[in-house]
Amino acid sequence: MSDATTPSRSRRTDARPRLRRVTRVIRDIDVWSVFKVGLVFHLVLFVIVLIAVTLLWGVANSTGTIDNVENFFESFGWETFSFDGSALFGNFAAFGLLAALLGTASWVIGAVMFNLITELVGGLRVTVLEEEVVLDSHERSTPIG
Repeated sequence: MSDATTPSRSRRTDARPRLRRVTRVIRDIDVWSVFKVGLVFHLVLFVIVLIAVTLLWGVANSTGTIDNVENFFESFGWETFSFDGSALFGNFAAFGLLAALLGTASWVIGAVMFNLITELVGGLRVTVLEEEVVLDSHERSTPIG
C-alpha cells in the first residue's frame, strides 16, 4: 500500500511550482499609456452612467414620478414647474464629458507627479513572488508545435 502512494506523492511535489521572492523597482509610468487607458475608462464609465440615467428617467416618467415631483413643487407657490427631459439630458451629457476629461487629466497629472517623485527617491520598491515552473524530463523532450 505504501509503495503505490509514494510515487504519486513524489510526482505531485515535483509538479508544484517553486516560489521565489523577487524585488522590483518601479521608476517610471508611461504618461501616454496612462492617458489612453484613463480616457477609455472614463468614456466607458460616462456611457454607462448616461444609459443608466436615461433608463431611470424613462422609468420615473412612465410611473408618474416626474409628474408627482412637478406637482409637489407647484404646491409651494410656483405657477408652472416642469422638467425638460431633453435639456436635462443635454446638460448631463456635457457635464459628463467634462468630468471624463477632467478625470483623465487628473490621472495624467498623477502619473507625472509619480515620475517626478520617483526620480527624487529612486523608485518604488515592490516585492513579488514569481513561480518557477519545473518541467519533467518527459515534458522537456516533447516538441511544442
